[in-house]
Amino acid sequence: MTTIATKIALSVLGAAGISFLSLTPARAFILVEPIVTTQNEDVLETKNPRTLGPEFQPGQVIEYGVSDVANNFLNDTGYDIESLVFDLKTLSYSNPDSTPVFNNEPVQWGDVNGDGKIGYSNNPDLKDIFRDITIKDNIITFSGGVIPNGTLFYNPFATNPNVSPGAGIIPPVPAEQEDKDGPIRVASYYTAVPESTNVLGVLVFGALGVALKVKRSLHC
Repeated sequence: MTTIATKIALSVLGAAGISFLSLTPARAFILVEPIVTTQNEDVLETKNPRTLGPEFQPGQVIEYGVSDVANNFLNDTGYDIESLVFDLKTLSYSNPDSTPVFNNEPVQWGDVNGDGKIGYSNNPDLKDIFRDITIKDNIITFSGGVIPNGTLFYNPFATNPNVSPGAGIIPPVPAEQEDKDGPIRVASYYTAVPESTNVLGVLVFGALGVALKVKRSLHC
């Protein structure tokens, strides 16, 4: 009887221990939400758009940091862009003095603007370009729309908490520093209409041996 009572007690204690462990807070995620809309007229009044030129070919993977300073982009690639793909990388930043404290926190796609969806604008002045947004692990794909060659589009990245340089957690970037990328890395490529036959073989993400880094200004 004593043995049975002991086993029961240990089982109860074990279950309680598991319950306490399950109540331990999970490590917080930084949520990242990319948005692709028609041009932002307010931003256009304050600065010239950045240009995506013909050096950026369909299927070519580029990597840059978000989030940062807002800007419009001119599609001057020579192609009509039919989809955009973003691969979210791990945050590489530690700051024990920030509030909250950061130590290379994990990142994931999430609804930052509070509209119940990921990847769509909640600003009535900005029209979403792509109808279909799919997420698989760290990869988000915008499709079901077109960014014609020669047109402007707006592609900010929102984060929660705000990790834009100068927003309180990440120190501001010196004015003289040309590269103002944020701390979260994103790798990206686009597909085009009609698809160029010489790039069909490189449309699988990561197929290129060298990823070019773009100095882009994005805003949350």
